[in-house]
Amino acid sequence: MNRFTHTLTQLGAIAALAAGSNALTTLAVAAPPTQSVAATAADLQAKADHHAMMAADYRDRAKTDSKHAISWFTMANHCDQKAQAYRIAALETGAEPTYRR
Repeated sequence: MNRFTHTLTQLGAIAALAAGSNALTTLAVAAPPTQSVAATAADLQAKADHHAMMAADYRDRAKTDSKHAISWFTMANHCDQKAQAYRIAALETGAEPTYRR
């Protein structure tokens, strides 16, 4: 194979890859969504309650003399943030606010 055919083969392969990747992304964008994103206020509130319960569980595990206390506190804070985000989303959908004591 001489140099010209080798270069021509490489350019053809590059063009085929470019056309294939362009067609693949076009098909992926045009595909209908398979899962709906809409959630009811009750679902969001249930998720918020679940994350609040997980945060309380992680805070119970985090003892001051434990070797992994920082990890448990970090997980508890993360779950608290997720619970707060779900509560805000539930309020935006029209749910009644729930107050914890």
